[in-house]
Amino acid sequence: MLRLSLALAFITSVCGGLWLNPASADAAQPTKPTYCPARKAELNERDKALARVAWQYFENNIQAETGLVNAADQYPSTTLWDVGSSLAAFIAAEKLGIIPRERFDRMTNQMLDTLGHLDLFNGEAPNKVYNTKTAQKVDYRNQPSAHGIGVSTLDLGRLVSWLNILSCLHPQHQAKAQQILESWNFCRLLEHNQMYGLAFKDESGEVEVQQEGRLGYEQYAGKAFQQLGFDTSLSARYHNQYATTTTVSGVELLVDSRDASTLGAHNYVVSESYAMDVLEHGLDKENKALLDAIYTVQQRRWEQTGTVTAVSEDNLDRKPYFVYNTIFSDDIPWAAITDKGEDMSALRSVSVKAAVSLAYLFPERQYSKLLLDTVKDARSPKGGWYSGIYEDPAKGFNKAKTANTNGVILSVMLYKLYGALNQQCDRCGKGVKLSEKFLSANQNKRQCLADGKFD
Repeated sequence: MLRLSLALAFITSVCGGLWLNPASADAAQPTKPTYCPARKAELNERDKALARVAWQYFENNIQAETGLVNAADQYPSTTLWDVGSSLAAFIAAEKLGIIPRERFDRMTNQMLDTLGHLDLFNGEAPNKVYNTKTAQKVDYRNQPSAHGIGVSTLDLGRLVSWLNILSCLHPQHQAKAQQILESWNFCRLLEHNQMYGLAFKDESGEVEVQQEGRLGYEQYAGKAFQQLGFDTSLSARYHNQYATTTTVSGVELLVDSRDASTLGAHNYVVSESYAMDVLEHGLDKENKALLDAIYTVQQRRWEQTGTVTAVSEDNLDRKPYFVYNTIFSDDIPWAAITDKGEDMSALRSVSVKAAVSLAYLFPERQYSKLLLDTVKDARSPKGGWYSGIYEDPAKGFNKAKTANTNGVILSVMLYKLYGALNQQCDRCGKGVKLSEKFLSANQNKRQCLADGKFD
């Protein structure tokens, strides 16, 4: 799965004309242009330094042949989640003035052209993984896969969120963004007001439809699809029939009640999904208290144990190379596990993207200052932020570098400038506009299944 920030100043211009009456001209006051979405703040030198380090990751990992960016440093593979993070980084770099508009347009056009010509899984939607040099479907070992391995609708939600923001801030790219989205078939991906992924059921090659998403990431992605006009009202709502409560370190949290032992999918309560929801979709009646609880419980663990805490899922620089460092998972507080549920407590770490996100979302709190101070040196001499710092001092930095970590950090800076952009763009009436015909066809299941002839 997959993560931008921006800050280029707008150039203001006032259209003038010939004044026939000099007296009227003298009396007239120039009208200040109103931009929507408008910038709300400016970045300071620390913000800009954080962003420049993050952007260097993308400079080091973009592929000239496709415009795609390696999800992990120097490894030519990516998920659609990480494509979303990379697009976020492009937008941020232009708005921050790190790259000029002409280069941004060129890079973005190349990425969009590649996305528009992807070989889709089963003819429906992008495969879970692609080679960044060739844009070919691959498996998780980055080996060519003629049929692919499936579709992650959750990952698509991250890309959808940033395609919407791109279309809002840079309407010259809106038509291509719409064409890309309308080349996918959402018929089996968005049903019953929630999200479904695709995978092969067994060796027979039969494609199976599987409900996708658990509390946290499900709401983040569900809101992105809802923004396009799809009905994902169950997935977009935290207090749904799957939600229950638990207490961790004295703080009450909302968690997913679906059982991993019977449904095969873990519910990881981590910082990232709640932070990204607010960074991109904005605060609302539901998520404001939930985000506060996510922050408070991690501060509470620090107060109780002396261990600085900001946890999320992260790549690792050693086996098993990916771990979910959680606040709560499978009835275990502060579990650190693999996707198969294996205990990885010895590899628990402070997540750089989580620390930066929480610190900027709660800038006035003292614990935020501690979080930023803790991770300030977790950067590579070659550019890019490391994924984290191991809680075990003997292990030092978790030197894995990813598009996700660096994309999230850039998007934090964008949030400081504009606020939550999907929320702002919605108020401005800007963003991707899918045709009514396309939305209708994808929500008429009998029609789209017949037209698609899906296995």
